[in-house]
Amino acid sequence: MNEEELRYIKGVGPQKAASLKRIGIKSIRELLFFFPKWHIHRSIITPIASINSGGKYFLLGVISGFEEMKRPGRNIIKVIIEDGSGEILNWVWFNRPYLKPLFVKGRKVVIHDMVENTRWGKQITGTNDSFEFLDAFEEQAINSGQILSFYKTTRILSNSFYREVLAGLIKTNLVDITEILSPGLTARHEFYIMKEAIMKVHFPQTIEELEKARKRLVFNELLIMQIFLAKRKIFLTTKIKNRNYTYDTAAYDELIKKLPFKLTTAQERVLKEIKTDLMRSSPMNRLLQGDVGSGKTIVALLSVLTVLESGYQAAVMAPTEILAEQHYKSFKKLFASIGYGKKILLLTSGLKVKEKREALNAIKDGACDLVVGTHALLQEDVAFKQLGFIIIDERHKFGVFQRLALESKGIFPDALMMTATPFPRALVLTLYGDTDLSVIDELPAGRQPVYTKWQTEKKRQELYNFIIQRLKAGEQAFIVYPLVEESGKSLLKAAEQEAVQLQNLVFNDFKVGLIHGRLSAEEKELIMRNFKDKKIDVLVSTTVIEVGIDVSNATIMLIEHAERFGLAQLHQLRGRVGRGSARSYCYLMTGWVSSSDSLKRMKIMEKTNDGFAVAEADLELRGPGEFFGVNQHGELDFKLIDLKKDLKLLELAREEAFNIIKNDPELNAPQNTGIGGFFRERFSKDLEMVTIS
Repeated sequence: MNEEELRYIKGVGPQKAASLKRIGIKSIRELLFFFPKWHIHRSIITPIASINSGGKYFLLGVISGFEEMKRPGRNIIKVIIEDGSGEILNWVWFNRPYLKPLFVKGRKVVIHDMVENTRWGKQITGTNDSFEFLDAFEEQAINSGQILSFYKTTRILSNSFYREVLAGLIKTNLVDITEILSPGLTARHEFYIMKEAIMKVHFPQTIEELEKARKRLVFNELLIMQIFLAKRKIFLTTKIKNRNYTYDTAAYDELIKKLPFKLTTAQERVLKEIKTDLMRSSPMNRLLQGDVGSGKTIVALLSVLTVLESGYQAAVMAPTEILAEQHYKSFKKLFASIGYGKKILLLTSGLKVKEKREALNAIKDGACDLVVGTHALLQEDVAFKQLGFIIIDERHKFGVFQRLALESKGIFPDALMMTATPFPRALVLTLYGDTDLSVIDELPAGRQPVYTKWQTEKKRQELYNFIIQRLKAGEQAFIVYPLVEESGKSLLKAAEQEAVQLQNLVFNDFKVGLIHGRLSAEEKELIMRNFKDKKIDVLVSTTVIEVGIDVSNATIMLIEHAERFGLAQLHQLRGRVGRGSARSYCYLMTGWVSSSDSLKRMKIMEKTNDGFAVAEADLELRGPGEFFGVNQHGELDFKLIDLKKDLKLLELAREEAFNIIKNDPELNAPQNTGIGGFFRERFSKDLEMVTIS
């Protein structure tokens, strides 16, 4: 039955079919694969009185009352929840007055959210999609021990609608569900067949059935993604790069001597891994993870020396002009310190016509050995004489095709991807599983953790006074805003207007500068130079300074409207201070925090400086799909996957995928025809990424 006939399914009709289409469900198959967001069973319900510490819980209770409090610019609704355990829960909603009609005394509700122990008692800050009101049938079903499925609902599409329609579909249409795993693979791991897994994920009879169904469906998604990565990785390992590098230690040793610091053990380990890769006949494909300030740039520079000494060219691509300029200057300075004669060029969209023409000619005829640039490196008129090595910084900010476009400018160039956003191991295996992984898990000696504090508006003057004290001591500060200029639609403070106010009213004895993305490359370079030279004491900025700024004398970071930033971005911004030996500070200034997620982000930032811990928390808060932004290039369907819980299953899928592709690269063997057909359908637009040369 095609998508146009969905309306004719019993219980659907034209109106509900249109609503289903709006949420992306256009066919029977898509409806069958629209999995529940929750499965509620009484065994997972925690009595309020049994909660001893903060954490995420399933609670089932009744509304016993509520009160509304109004303040200037703020509305607070406190709903009282009781569950018969002897204690109450405060369910607090900020600035949601339109929800009042929902909070009817006596109404039963299931809530799944973070519980906090406050001076007012146990409390949950209300968030959308974290609760379900129960009807009499649902309450009775849960109390009787049934497992009940709850879906992402709308005003028209209720949980009862999904349960009724899916029950009918499972009886009549499950025969259309294709099995892609071979009988041998299914039996080996005791998986349900697909039809059974679909049925039991919607209507499980026991917790064991549900977990077994979820495991099979998760494995499907993981296996297909790992097959894609396996094909890509195996393809690269079979290619010959036809480059023989001569490892000359003279320039390397000389540069090491000139460094103003000693390499960490982690940096030395990573350099050894990269050197081993470079000496292989197949191209390197390595991801380098390192927290903010861990010293990835010097590792990249030392890695490049082997390639340049052997007569090949290298390219470094960064996502912003500021970061590209920072790398360019760092490389140039270090090369100059040892009298290294290789030519380095900067290629960005901001170059003048004559400068760009000269740069392109130098790259093409080989006069330029190392080119550092932005997306400008991807343009068709950029041609290399002998490109041997590419470095892509902040890899997650580039799409897959952008990376491949740069690779295509050489003959299987060695590739080193770098990121200062530490990803949990499960995410690395999932989305970067075609790469080898290196981790710099050690900060340079002498670095102190950045003291981080969440502050509300009432502490502003006190904080300004502290910053003035530090400025008088000769230190410098960043103040970051989410917007460049004020908008009539937003009450957020904006960088341009605030820079003027700060100069005239707050820091009038000091020099305040302003930098943002709309300035030209020359203007940004001049401002940063003045900041480094201490001609600017306070630098007001947008997130243009998120990466690539290294001023060791800057010890204070004030982030305005911190609730508007994600955890990864807050951590990156914080990394602009604490780069010297002096004690550094990061203050997160917010107005009234109106969501529990914002509150959690502030507390996580206060608690840890560890980028890997921040990444784990970010993954837990946002989920893997949102963690990486939009789903692209056939990436995972994350409906049922819990990458922290499913790490072993991910490793199993990875092992099976690599074995399958090793023995049957084209997926044509009889036992792999189901996987092959599904794989080609899923990645129909992206197969060239596997074999691009």
